[in-house]
Amino acid sequence: MSSIASLVPVGGGSSRVRVQVPLSRATAPDVRDELASLIRSGEGPILLDMSASGVLDPAGMATLVAAHVRAAEHGRRLRVVGVDERTRRLLLRAGRRRIILEQTAAERPVVPARRRAAAV
Repeated sequence: MSSIASLVPVGGGSSRVRVQVPLSRATAPDVRDELASLIRSGEGPILLDMSASGVLDPAGMATLVAAHVRAAEHGRRLRVVGVDERTRRLLLRAGRRRIILEQTAAERPVVPARRRAAAV
């Protein structure tokens, strides 16, 4: 299964892709390769829809940051939309505020809070 499920043109020469798998060590190589191909093959901004995904580990985070840098090197701008709150915080802590296309709180995906194991 492809990590990026669809490429949908958006007005103004931009590309929009949705990541269908969590960005992690296991999926990062496939996502990285597909994003690199997308960056090389087009023009204009790229919108990376993360509403069906999230960053699970440092490899996933590195994939996003590297794609952002690679896009800039090719004269393109990569922005992420639909990020969950955890991914948003990680990007902000990494100094990548400009990569996030801001949404209202109502538009952001909700991620259930993890339950803490009760102390024994």
